[in-house]
Amino acid sequence: MVAAPGLGAPKERVWVAKGKQPRFHDDRAVDQLMAMVTALTAEVAILRDRVDTHERIAEGRKLFSREDVDSFIPDAPIMAERSAQHQRILRKVFRVLKEDLARHDKPADDAELDRLAAEINAA
Repeated sequence: MVAAPGLGAPKERVWVAKGKQPRFHDDRAVDQLMAMVTALTAEVAILRDRVDTHERIAEGRKLFSREDVDSFIPDAPIMAERSAQHQRILRKVFRVLKEDLARHDKPADDAELDRLAAEINAA
C-alpha cells in the first residue's frame, strides 16, 4: 500500500493498495458505486445495532424511552458535533473515489463533500 498525500485534511493520507484493482463490472464507476454503497451499508448496520443497544439499556434501566429519543431536539453544540460526524461518514463513503484520484495522481477537492455535509445538516 502507498499513501497519497494532499487528500482531505492537511495531514490526512489515503492508503491505496498497490497493483491492479479487481473489477466486477464493465464500468469502473459501477464498481466504485458498489464500494461506496457497501461502506455506507456497513456504517448503517453498525449504527442501528448501537442505537438499539442504547435504547434497550436505557429502557431496561428506566432512564428514558424510545419515544424520548424520537422527540429529542438537539442544541447548537450537539448539532456541531453531528456535523463533524456527518463529514467523517461522507469521507468514508466517498473514499473509493479519492483512492481512484490518488491512483491517477489527481488532487481531490473536498469542497463538494463539504457542500454535501452542509446540505445534510440543513435537512
